[in-house]
Amino acid sequence: MSLPELTVYTVPNCLDCAAVKNLLAEAGIRYREVDISQIPDSRDALALLSGLRTVPQVFAGSRYIGQVAEVRYLLRTGRLASLLRP
Repeated sequence: MSLPELTVYTVPNCLDCAAVKNLLAEAGIRYREVDISQIPDSRDALALLSGLRTVPQVFAGSRYIGQVAEVRYLLRTGRLASLLRP
């Protein structure tokens, strides 16, 4: 069984987006980045999934993980790894 895919929804020139990507890269966690800047109504779609229209947004499979603070906390406590287990 494979790990849930980690997806990071971003826009260009976003400091928080860069911070999340750096945190994941430093932890050696692979992720798929989706730039939503050219996708019509993408923020509305994200709001339906997470309740938020802001980016970055991080998902493990279909489960909403959070934004910068949540990812930082999950990495610091080692809980992100457990969320990525099948």
